[in-house]
Amino acid sequence: MFFVARRATLLVPSGPANAPDRKHLFICLTDPIGKARETLLVSVSSVQPNAPHDSTCVLYPGDHPFVRRDSFVAYWHSRIETADALTRGVKDGVLIPHDILESGVFARVCLGVEQSRHLAPRYRAFYVAANAV
Repeated sequence: MFFVARRATLLVPSGPANAPDRKHLFICLTDPIGKARETLLVSVSSVQPNAPHDSTCVLYPGDHPFVRRDSFVAYWHSRIETADALTRGVKDGVLIPHDILESGVFARVCLGVEQSRHLAPRYRAFYVAANAV
C-alpha cells in the first residue's frame, strides 16, 4: 500500500514518444496539506556527460535503490499534486511506488529547496507553508 508522505518516492512516466516506458524518480517533499491535500514533488535525473545540470543536490548510487549512477535533483521539474491523484495513479498502475528515501538523503534534498536557483518561487513558498503546519 502506498501513502503520500514526506520521503515517499514514486516512478513517474516521463519518457519521450520513442521511449514511453522511461520513468523518473520523484520524491515527496511534504505531507499533503490544505483542503485539496496537495504535496510537493521533485524529480531526479541522471547526470549526463557534457550536459549542464543543477549541482545543488547530487545523488549517488546507494542514496536510493533506484539511483544507479550519479544523479541530481531537477528542481525545475518540481510539481504540486494532490494526494488523491498520486494514490489513484498508483492504484491504476501508472505510478510505481518505490522505497522511502533515507532521512539523511532527504535532508540534503530539502536543503536544496532553499539553495537551488532553479526552483520556482511558488514551489519554495509551498514547501515553507507545508513545513509551518
